[in-house]
Amino acid sequence: MEQKLVKPLAIFRGNEVRDGAGVKIRRIFGSAETYHLTDPFLLLDFFGSTNPEEYLSGFPWHPHRGIETLTYLLHGKVEHEDSLGNTGTLRAGEIQWMTAGSGIFHQEMPEQDGENPEMKGFQLWINLERNMKFAKPTYRYIDVKKLKMHRDGMTDIKVISSGSTSYGGSAVLDNRQAVTYLDITSDSEVFQLRKEENFTSIIIPLEGKIDVNGIQVAPLETLILDKKDGFLNIKSIQKSRYLYLSGRRINEQIAWYGPVVMNTWDEIRDTFRELENGTFVRDSSPLFI
Repeated sequence: MEQKLVKPLAIFRGNEVRDGAGVKIRRIFGSAETYHLTDPFLLLDFFGSTNPEEYLSGFPWHPHRGIETLTYLLHGKVEHEDSLGNTGTLRAGEIQWMTAGSGIFHQEMPEQDGENPEMKGFQLWINLERNMKFAKPTYRYIDVKKLKMHRDGMTDIKVISSGSTSYGGSAVLDNRQAVTYLDITSDSEVFQLRKEENFTSIIIPLEGKIDVNGIQVAPLETLILDKKDGFLNIKSIQKSRYLYLSGRRINEQIAWYGPVVMNTWDEIRDTFRELENGTFVRDSSPLFI
């Protein structure tokens, strides 16, 4: 029986923007206009530079509500601090997963790691369902040594979050959404993944060109796949490394303004009134995992 292959929806190449206090990043996607394609993923930023002047200004104190953020650092280090007392240093290969939920202030300040000036990584924003928008804020730090590794032929799979896949459980505890996040390295062979119905799947090559069900994708191009179920045949045209993201679609209306994503504009207005009158942070006993 012939296998059903998942169809591509779009390829995003992103745009260079300045964010935070002037950090140079490539915004691969991130707007209400594209969310119908990427649900539950709201935004994906790539930051990569060997010039400290392009990143040392960092992302000073700012609020979030109604989302989760997942930062995966490939090079450099980032100091994190938030309004609920969490602090931590993120280093190469490590992950920070923060549930903003009902509301949090935090700052992320990139720093040069020793003599190597390279800073490189990704930040992903994940939407929260309506009934999770006011969840308890949670900060999770995942040491690179705790990440699960699998080998399938000539393909190595680093499991950041396993979501609904069968890769031996998740490295992240109590993630609010069923999200799969894999870092895959493959050497000129076809690697197959099964995609479920009503899930959004995204593939981002980091090194080397790949072919996904007949569509060639170059480094830092981002392939968005159809929400229907089926198989992904991923062929490494040369030795390659790529990220695979998959998440169950929420299929809810969103209202999005800056760092806050809710379901209605009344909720957005309420949030900014709380920011003005000092009642934004609702939960003083966060979870730290």
